[in-house]
Amino acid sequence: MSLYEVNIYPNGKSPKLFKNRFFEKLTKTHPLVILVMYFILGFFLLRYYHIYVNISWGNLLGLFMLGLLSWTLAEYLMHRFLYHRIGDASFSSGIHYVFHGIHHEYPNDEDRLILPPVPSLIIASVFFLIFYLLMADKAFAFAPGFLIGYVLYMMVHYTIHKVPMPKKFNFWWKHHNIHHFQQHDRAFGVSTPLWDYVFRTMPEKNRKTVKIIKL
Repeated sequence: MSLYEVNIYPNGKSPKLFKNRFFEKLTKTHPLVILVMYFILGFFLLRYYHIYVNISWGNLLGLFMLGLLSWTLAEYLMHRFLYHRIGDASFSSGIHYVFHGIHHEYPNDEDRLILPPVPSLIIASVFFLIFYLLMADKAFAFAPGFLIGYVLYMMVHYTIHKVPMPKKFNFWWKHHNIHHFQQHDRAFGVSTPLWDYVFRTMPEKNRKTVKIIKL
């Protein structure tokens, strides 16, 4: 794979995506907004399942944990095959740039570290519909695990970019920084490297696919 050049502005703000102020505001958010939104939604989905579907706490917990694990796989697959081009893992144009490339170019712009509420809810609704079609009422316990998995991923990702790397327990920082600044076709897992191990996309030693150009 050829070297991929990218400009990195460590403390810069990303450019506007829309001229319209309303649409531009929809592209930015704070993580607390998403955290509160999905914790409330997850609580009511779990409450509905426990009261109206199955009163067993063990059954609820099992489906919730399965949903949580399923999120880690979805996170990996979307990052690898949706946010990056399948052929060369690039992200410099089109929908790949809007969804992810702008984050690679401006990795410390806190306004674009989190997927905003509107597209986030649309995607969550599509996932819930798929879950419901596949597992009927069990989706009311499975989906909250999936949502909380996303929230945990979001908080890990936000922390990596906003908090300096600690001397200890810094695996998440090292793994994700390799994806950003050394090998953009490796280390797709953010909350966990599990699927990077499974699909053999763990970082390779002494290899770079990104050439950093600081202006």
